[in-house]
Amino acid sequence: MVSKIYRFDPELKGSDQLFVETSAWMAKMDKGLSDEDAEALSTWMAADPRNQKQLLAMAQMWDKMDALARLSEVFPHASGAVPQPVPRVFRRFAMAASLSVILVVGIAGALLNQTGDASFSNPASGTTIYETAIGGTSTIKLGDGSVITLNTNSRASVVFSAQQRIVQLEWGELHIDVAHDPTRPLSVIAAGRTVQAVGTSFSVRIDDSQRVEVLVADGRVKIGGREPGTTDSDQLRPAREMANQPLFISQAERVVLNSGEEAVEVLEPEEIEVQLSWRSGNLIFRGESLATAVTEVGRYTSVEFVIQEEALRRVRVAGLFKTGDVSGFLSSLEANFDIVYKRADDETVVLSAAESRLLDSVN
Repeated sequence: MVSKIYRFDPELKGSDQLFVETSAWMAKMDKGLSDEDAEALSTWMAADPRNQKQLLAMAQMWDKMDALARLSEVFPHASGAVPQPVPRVFRRFAMAASLSVILVVGIAGALLNQTGDASFSNPASGTTIYETAIGGTSTIKLGDGSVITLNTNSRASVVFSAQQRIVQLEWGELHIDVAHDPTRPLSVIAAGRTVQAVGTSFSVRIDDSQRVEVLVADGRVKIGGREPGTTDSDQLRPAREMANQPLFISQAERVVLNSGEEAVEVLEPEEIEVQLSWRSGNLIFRGESLATAVTEVGRYTSVEFVIQEEALRRVRVAGLFKTGDVSGFLSSLEANFDIVYKRADDETVVLSAAESRLLDSVN
């Protein structure tokens, strides 16, 4: 499943951008505006006086002044001063040009959503947001050559400037291979903490309690601490945060932040492979409890698992499973771990001990 991609260019308000925006509104007006569209149009016009001026001019080119007059509650000056007539041949040219711009933008957007990738021709401006659905993953190559892999149900925004590269993980999990650039460090911000590198490979994950797990697969990263009294938006200034007692972790090390005890753990190579197996669409368990296993499997599906017996939660599970393959996971539990299941409904699976396991526990 590919990611949803949204592109914003807050610093770009040149003639080309304004022309595209206005053309899009004219196309919507031609089809008829819903109440929601009308409210959005009003907001757009109020945001910049150039927007209203351009809309008036293009409405005349498209012979749409009557449409603006019908939107008096949204566009109170539509029936006021009317620009001077524009030659018909220029109106036809303007309309064709506007439709061409909309068509090109539409095709580009469709291609981006099909591939789940985006590359920046000018990474110094704008923000791009990437989002995956439950069960989806997406690999994105950034304009600087860095590569982000987003795990299931994750959302991240990317902002580049001439001084720094910033990726904000809003929820979920990502792995990033950072393109080397010592003059412009890359920072990943997650739950108020900043992980910074100039060229390395590491993963960041936020859990439901806002704990942040950082695992370094290659190289070395620097982790800053949230300054007292700062907000999440303040954390978009990583250089400031990095001055606040940074923590360094290196290859094959992992740390859990915002947990009250930030102890660095050293991992064996095979454990790193297990932790990153999701990038290949796999989940590997090596003796985790059933409770832990179903929580991890549940990240990739809308199905909820209910474990009936408390003792069953502690049963150790091992094996390799495909992410999102609920049927395969359940079949393996039944065949290899004496755990039976029944579907309470389409979204709920109840797990219980097989009769043989119950007899063993009694004996």
